[in-house]
Amino acid sequence: MDLLWGLGLGLILFSFLWLNLLSLPGNWLMLGVLALLAWLGPEGRITWGFVGLMGAAAVLGEILELAGQLIGGKRGGASGAGNFGGIVGSVAGAILLAPFALGLGSLAGALLGAWVGCFAVERLRQESHQRAAQAAWGAFWGRSFGLVGKSAVGATIIVMSISRFVA
Repeated sequence: MDLLWGLGLGLILFSFLWLNLLSLPGNWLMLGVLALLAWLGPEGRITWGFVGLMGAAAVLGEILELAGQLIGGKRGGASGAGNFGGIVGSVAGAILLAPFALGLGSLAGALLGAWVGCFAVERLRQESHQRAAQAAWGAFWGRSFGLVGKSAVGATIIVMSISRFVA
């Protein structure tokens, strides 16, 4: 029976993992499922302490995502305003392109939005086309690495959660 619980939990959490790549709160939905299991699930498998630990991991995922974009933009030469433009552009792009390609448009939108937002702000700051593009590429790659980091945290949450049933 524990194996069935573990497999079912794994399938549910894995489906939420993909939401991270769509700039949606996949790790937080995983945490919600774990809290529900701590409350209603089999006794002793998912505890509130474990939910708290996974909550800390979800916070780490958010920090990695934000830090990735900020550091990437900064390494590309973006100003603070350019980095802010990249973050706003990333959110706007994810929302605007979400309806396309079965939802995968939000991934492209987040990455493209980071580039466009940073580029636009740097150009408004009177930076040259070349410097603005370099900063924008930094924001793009930083956003990419941030999404990978956040998704890696999500994968860790899945493995640790399933192991509570399979071990």
